[in-house]
Amino acid sequence: MARAVEHGVEVGWDELVDVLRAEGVGDVPIGVWMTAEERSRVTGADASKDGVEESEGQPVSALTHALRGLGDLNAWLAGGGASEDVASLRTMVEGLAGLDAALSAARLRAMLAAREAGLPDADGAVSLQAWATSTMALSTATATREVRLAEGLADRPDVVDLLQSGSISHDHAAGIVAAAERQQADQEAAARARAAAEDEERERRRRADQLAQAEAESMAERTRLAREAAERERKLAQERAERAAAEAAEKEAARRARQDALLESATSGASPDQLKRKAAQLRTRDADALERAVTAQRSRRSVRTWTDRTTGQRVLRIDLVDDDYEMLTAGLQACSTMDPPGTPDAERRTPEQRRYDAFVDLVGAGLKAGELPTTRGVRPHVTVTVPVDTLTGDADHPGVCVSGVTLSPETVRRLACDARLTRAVLSPTGMPLDIGRATRVWTAAQHRAAELLFGGCAFPSADGQPCGRPMAWTDLHHVTWWRHGGRTDRANGVPLCRHHHTAVHHDGWRLSFDVSTGTVTIKHGRGGTAVSRTTVFPRDNPRGGPLIDGEDDPPAGPGDGRLPI
Repeated sequence: MARAVEHGVEVGWDELVDVLRAEGVGDVPIGVWMTAEERSRVTGADASKDGVEESEGQPVSALTHALRGLGDLNAWLAGGGASEDVASLRTMVEGLAGLDAALSAARLRAMLAAREAGLPDADGAVSLQAWATSTMALSTATATREVRLAEGLADRPDVVDLLQSGSISHDHAAGIVAAAERQQADQEAAARARAAAEDEERERRRRADQLAQAEAESMAERTRLAREAAERERKLAQERAERAAAEAAEKEAARRARQDALLESATSGASPDQLKRKAAQLRTRDADALERAVTAQRSRRSVRTWTDRTTGQRVLRIDLVDDDYEMLTAGLQACSTMDPPGTPDAERRTPEQRRYDAFVDLVGAGLKAGELPTTRGVRPHVTVTVPVDTLTGDADHPGVCVSGVTLSPETVRRLACDARLTRAVLSPTGMPLDIGRATRVWTAAQHRAAELLFGGCAFPSADGQPCGRPMAWTDLHHVTWWRHGGRTDRANGVPLCRHHHTAVHHDGWRLSFDVSTGTVTIKHGRGGTAVSRTTVFPRDNPRGGPLIDGEDDPPAGPGDGRLPI
């Protein structure tokens, strides 16, 4: 173990270097570890000159002082002093924001200075980004963003000065550069569209000139037409070059004007998010740019699916056009429901899970509507192949979808609660011998009767009311499971939404239905605590339910006017 060097103990520089190396510090310039007095004693130089601080103009010493100051701040925070001096803590937090901005400015300037000095090439890096990744210990993505930011502000030292002073933050500066990049992309897209139109017009003129020359009656006439065409092209090229120069100056002025407008908002107290919205508002004033953006979005629209290598879960990514996004958002909002008040934390869904359930319900509603195109006369559906002994509970063989996805036995049983079943007889080698007709487990009349009685998902929530998600988003669940001999009749069917149907099949909830009283009961033993909830139908029907002779409240007990089950 290396020997610690105590303060006040004189050691040789070689011995100090050995200790520092043993401590893992490495080769550090001696000046970093020396005070001004020590350096003057060793080098013979004055500690200060004309009252100017010694560290001024000395980057290594300035960095040392900054690190020492940050070390003091960290020691104060770690020592618990912050909790005893709230005023100082508030001041320090506000000051740290300024330090972060100043550090960002220094890092951006350092990157540009390193490029000018040729440090990436000297260190064998293939690019400034690669050099920043290794030297500054940044991720590739962060280094790329920082280099783009530095290059984007290379001609705006005033913005970097405001960043250094803390008048704007790093995110403000990044927002200004991002807006400039989008504006430049819009300008380049407009230039490409205009150039394509000009090239098309020039090609049209060239073909017309060639046709005129071919139809000329004499060589002299052809020569004259060729000279006129060449002169016309020369003038057009000159006009095009002059127009391009003028447009470049106009673009630069427009870019700086937009940057100045955003900079004014930032220095006036706008947050980075408000600055982003301001940039979007400025962009909407260019109708042509918006139309080009829509065209670009449509060219990038896509749906991609893949399997996560870690979890094995299927992942779906959708790149949407703006108006399609609004349409999908409207559908998700219509299908999305909040968990009832008082729902235990263990049952409460995250926002991402609620959006997932809404998305699946939206797709399911589209499939059930029956308006989608058919394939070989068959409506779109999910096909799962599974041995019959899995459905009867005699075995736990998985199911296989058409896409090759494997489903757990319990998932297959849940799907089979409300599905068409097709009998397929296979030979020992797997050859199909007989394919029977598809039969519906629940009839349309049974679905309609369940809708009138329950009105939606009947799963009792923590607040004593049923979930109530619409019938179109539910499946009829066999209360006594089919594999346990449960019958497919209205006395054994309770509608459950996908979320709660999954909970019954996979999460240990036990559901029962007393047909004589219309009572649905769920039970669960969680962590040694028994949970039991009930709802009564049609009393708790979220959509009213069937009544007799216009009664305001349904009577309790059998024969109370409910539809026969």
